[in-house]
Amino acid sequence: MARIGTALIARAPLAQLIEQAKLVEGLGYDRIWLPEISGRDSFVSAAVLATQTRSIGVGLGVVPLPSRPLPALEMATAALTECAPGRIAVGLGAGHRETAESQFGWRGSSTPEAVGEAVVAIRDALHSATLHHRGATGEPLVLQLRGQHVQTPPELFVGALRERMVTVAARVADGMLLNWVTSQRAARLCEVAAAGTGERHFTTAAYVPVCVVDGPQEREDAYREVASQLSSYLQLSAYGDLLAEDGYADDVEAVRAARRSGRDAARAVSASLIEAVALIGSADEVKAGLDRLREAGVDEPVVAPVTVGADSAASLFGTWAALAE
Repeated sequence: MARIGTALIARAPLAQLIEQAKLVEGLGYDRIWLPEISGRDSFVSAAVLATQTRSIGVGLGVVPLPSRPLPALEMATAALTECAPGRIAVGLGAGHRETAESQFGWRGSSTPEAVGEAVVAIRDALHSATLHHRGATGEPLVLQLRGQHVQTPPELFVGALRERMVTVAARVADGMLLNWVTSQRAARLCEVAAAGTGERHFTTAAYVPVCVVDGPQEREDAYREVASQLSSYLQLSAYGDLLAEDGYADDVEAVRAARRSGRDAARAVSASLIEAVALIGSADEVKAGLDRLREAGVDEPVVAPVTVGADSAASLFGTWAALAE
């Protein structure tokens, strides 16, 4: 049976996240994913959700490597894994140059190789209860980890946008997580991953903004909401430059120009770009789009619901229910 995951609405109160998690578990979704942007701590949130559910997978996607020292990442991963053995996935990403310093006091983003080294170090530490890492001045350090009781290791994912990170993920991780990706780029990245993993089991998951709509007004509202989200991401070099390479340079420049001048950047996002990275339409139309992603090599499409109308809860639950496998 085809896998399907979903992202929860991270800005919702924690009590609502618990309700959402239980709902999608009952609908048969395979995994919930929690992005970490600048709100609540994703490890803490995931631990709560893992203990409030019974069978659904719980994934973090992705935790920026600059956000925590390596020992803190390892200890948090170990604690979370104990909450729900066999159900945890932790995704690590490089972070963004434009936000790393303001959010974490880190100058610049991490390299793909640093992310890969962190994946290897965390996996080894969970196995041996010993973490080998480097201090502030680069000296090698060994940390003996106490009180760990990890029986089933978590899946370790890497947030990937370009071939270099995909190559690292294919070499050391259990999977990769894509975001704001066209089906054409997804296919190319999946080919790169397949070349690097060979016969080893490897899962490609991909966030995709989704809204199941009923009528032209809801469709228009959903387009507007996705445009608003995209206008924020396009100012980041990691996403904007990538989509410019994929044929949407005019959109990227228009959005960045609008932001510089203080105009509404969402109005600069074209319908063609929205349709390239999001799925908006009837349940059948959206399901067909999810199938196209699977044909491109994505093992686990991750529905990132876009809500429309006065009753956002009804819109959210309607999309989830319509796409339940």
